[in-house]
Amino acid sequence: MTFNSDIFPELNHELIIPLQPFSDQELWQFWTTYPHQHRYLVMIFFRYAFFPCQVVSSENNIELSATYLELLWFFIFDRINEYQEDKTIILSELIANLTKQFLWEERLIISSTNSQKDNSELRYFPLKYYLENNLDRLSNLERMILVVKDKFNWEDETISQYLQQQKQRITLAEIKAYYTQAHSHLINNLPIDIISIYLS
Repeated sequence: MTFNSDIFPELNHELIIPLQPFSDQELWQFWTTYPHQHRYLVMIFFRYAFFPCQVVSSENNIELSATYLELLWFFIFDRINEYQEDKTIILSELIANLTKQFLWEERLIISSTNSQKDNSELRYFPLKYYLENNLDRLSNLERMILVVKDKFNWEDETISQYLQQQKQRITLAEIKAYYTQAHSHLINNLPIDIISIYLS
C-alpha cells in the first residue's frame, strides 16, 4: 500500500485523512455505494498508485514510463466501477487483473525499460482523469482551442488562420473568450470533492 505524503501531499487533505484507516473492502464498498463521492476512488489510487508497476514488472520484467502508467490508471478508473463490491473479490487482485487486461486489450508493446524516478506527476492522475473526461463535455470549438493552445502552444493568430482554412471566421478576441470559457467549463464540471482535494 502507498502512504507517502511527500509524493501525495493530498493525503493530508481533510477529506482524505478520515479515509486512511478504512480497509480496501470498505473503501470499495463506499465507492460503489456513493459513486458521486470521488474521494473514495482517489484514496484507492493513493493506496495502489505503484501497484500496477509491480504487476507489469513481475509479468514482463519491465518498468512503465509515466505516460504508460497514466494510460493504465485511466483504464482502471474507467472500469473499476463496473464491478460491484463483492466480499469474494480482493481489490488488489482486481487491479492486477485490470492491469493485465489493459496490456492485452491495448496490445501495448514496451520494448525497453523506462524507469520513472520522478513521481511528481503521479499525484495528479485522478485530477487529469476527470479533466480529460470533461473535455468531451466542451463544444467542439472550445475543445479545439483549449487543446491546441495548452498542448501544442499555438498562438491565437495561428488558431485564427487554421479556422479560416476551415471556412470558420473568428476574431482574436473571440478566440481568447472561447479559451477562457473552455477553462471555466472544464473546472466547473469537476466533482466538488476533486476541486477541494486538488484545487483549493
